[in-house]
Amino acid sequence: MALLLLSSQLAAEPMAYGVGFRDLYRLDLGSGQFTLIGPVGYNDIEGLALDSGGQLLGAVDASAGSGGVATDFLIRINSATGQGNLIGQLSGLAGLGPEGQLDYGLAFTCDNRLWLSSETGELWEVNRGNAEVRRVGSTGAALSGLAGRGEQLYGVSVGNNAGLYRIDRDSAAATLVGALGVGGPNENVGLDFDASGVLWAVLDPRDASRPTRVARVDLQTGAATVVSTINHDVGMKGLAIAPVAPCSTTPGGQAAAPEAVPVAAPWVLWLIGVVTVAVGARRLRQTS
Repeated sequence: MALLLLSSQLAAEPMAYGVGFRDLYRLDLGSGQFTLIGPVGYNDIEGLALDSGGQLLGAVDASAGSGGVATDFLIRINSATGQGNLIGQLSGLAGLGPEGQLDYGLAFTCDNRLWLSSETGELWEVNRGNAEVRRVGSTGAALSGLAGRGEQLYGVSVGNNAGLYRIDRDSAAATLVGALGVGGPNENVGLDFDASGVLWAVLDPRDASRPTRVARVDLQTGAATVVSTINHDVGMKGLAIAPVAPCSTTPGGQAAAPEAVPVAAPWVLWLIGVVTVAVGARRLRQTS
């Protein structure tokens, strides 16, 4: 019985943070079941990301919940209550995109650098202290979901030809890994790695009558495997699962292999032993 319980625990899928239009949720990736944590206090929260210390950040496309004309913010989110606190307005991004809206993806890399993508094909680096942004360049892909593993960025595109991309964070160039292959265009994508290096996505469909799908994404082929669905009334957008992995971690989730320590071959060790014994015996005869 103990072995059975242990096996079921090991097989359980990870828990995650997910965000709808204005609320933060705790999400069971395996079942699609979710629990409301609380309102964030901002509207149209798109990207979520956890830094190396476990602090949850969000990228907001619309205004604060109290109203006002200002839009497009970087916020710090209390993961226990859902309450969002303003870091700053994302400089120069308000009013951009179709109908003045941007579908953000947000991700940390292992050096705690923060990155922002959008379906317009742009990649920015964000100062997490004051929300100032630096344009890196054009990815050439409509990336809504963004995730980091080690120093590598990955993105998932929206639209009719959704796919997984590997992104060069120095030039913003995006290389297609492969199509997701799960059918139907998506409006928003949340993306993150779990602690073991598995890439997960929440795929929010363009058809509002359909549920959001939770899927694992293969890093080698780009193919997505749907694991569960989420009630379509929520419309889950952003996803955050685990703090960003250390820089010694490879994109696939394995720690970088340590350098091998040179070890002498067995015959060398035998020869050293024979010589040591012979020298010891000779010294013993000389002193006797």
